[in-house]
Amino acid sequence: MLIEVMDGETVRNSILGDVAFAEAVYPGAWRIAAVQDEAPTPVNPTEWLIDIGPFFDRFGAAKMAVLTSADAGVKAILADLQVRKWIDLQRPDVAQGVQYVGTVVPEVTAPLQGAILTTPVAEAENLALRKLYFS
Repeated sequence: MLIEVMDGETVRNSILGDVAFAEAVYPGAWRIAAVQDEAPTPVNPTEWLIDIGPFFDRFGAAKMAVLTSADAGVKAILADLQVRKWIDLQRPDVAQGVQYVGTVVPEVTAPLQGAILTTPVAEAENLALRKLYFS
């Protein structure tokens, strides 16, 4: 718990400890802090990183229309994505690429674009990435 070490009425320091420790080290000169900060939630470094295949699977029925598009811009976006080890769904250029694809391939609607980019990555969608780089 968070303990405030006191100097009269002034908080001199804050420490993590329990009542027994506070009393042993700072007899009569401490109090339990009114606000107890929670431990920070661990950050998942792969939360928005998706393997290549599962990324394209997110296009659902529109996937083949995207992959067979003759548009030079779509081809460039596909080539850029396919040379990566994974796709970071939070990168602005990825969002711009998906939006561009939506302007060329009508099946890639705005709701589909949103779902592709904002649905958190499931464990199965970045299994290769985690196995190779994070285990």
